[in-house]
Amino acid sequence: NKFFPIVLAALGAVYGISPIDILPDVIPVAGWIDDLVITGGTILNLVQSYVKDSNKFFASVLGFIKWILWILGGILIALIGLLGVTIYNLF
Repeated sequence: NKFFPIVLAALGAVYGISPIDILPDVIPVAGWIDDLVITGGTILNLVQSYVKDSNKFFASVLGFIKWILWILGGILIALIGLLGVTIYNLF
């Protein structure tokens, strides 16, 4: 289904420009990581869905990059969140 990746990419773009985030954008650099991970991952998913029929190798490379982005980004977001909680509890 070609409709789902379009909706997912649109939601990812809306999340990227939305002021409501997992990590607030007021935190320099760290606040932009979740936007990059979610928006970038959904756009990679959209491109992958359009090239999967014409170029299977490129689609598999895009899928690999997408999952690496989501996994490493999720780990990084969790670590930043844990660091924030730790700093908050120290003071």
